[in-house]
Amino acid sequence: MGIGPGRKDTSARLKLAAAYAEVAPLLDRIGDRHAIDGEDIGQEAVVRMLQIPDSKVVENPARYLFRVARNLFVDAARARARERAVINPATDAAGKIDRNADPERTLAGKERLQRALAVIENLPPRCRQAFRLHRFDGLTYVAIAREMGISPSMVEKHIAEAMLRLGHALAGDES
Repeated sequence: MGIGPGRKDTSARLKLAAAYAEVAPLLDRIGDRHAIDGEDIGQEAVVRMLQIPDSKVVENPARYLFRVARNLFVDAARARARERAVINPATDAAGKIDRNADPERTLAGKERLQRALAVIENLPPRCRQAFRLHRFDGLTYVAIAREMGISPSMVEKHIAEAMLRLGHALAGDES
């Protein structure tokens, strides 16, 4: 779709807009299933299509846009898996078991976990739901907003409230 900056190919722009309108709802559904923002993926796919030098190469813009988006979903899922492997302490713990672990430290960690879980359980219902969807299920704010029928900014407020309460409850552990 050779419609990059500086070009005025109105026909190609209209075809791209129609293709995006056709594919966007499907991308949102796929994104929700995989906790990836389908709208971001769709926009990135459009940007990539705008970079194609010759619009005549693309016979079916909707199909091509979906193919690009599908590849971006795969890339995003792989990146998330890499992040989780690097960040997830359970993955690290499975590979490095410390046979000489301090029992007091282990007990303190279990108690801290129990306090955190108790704080989460005592959150207001909508706040708790948003927090769990984000932290435990890995959903984005946009996906949570869609699922709960609220705005992304409300999701952000719920999660901020949950984090604030957790922070206060666990603040005594740092001393």
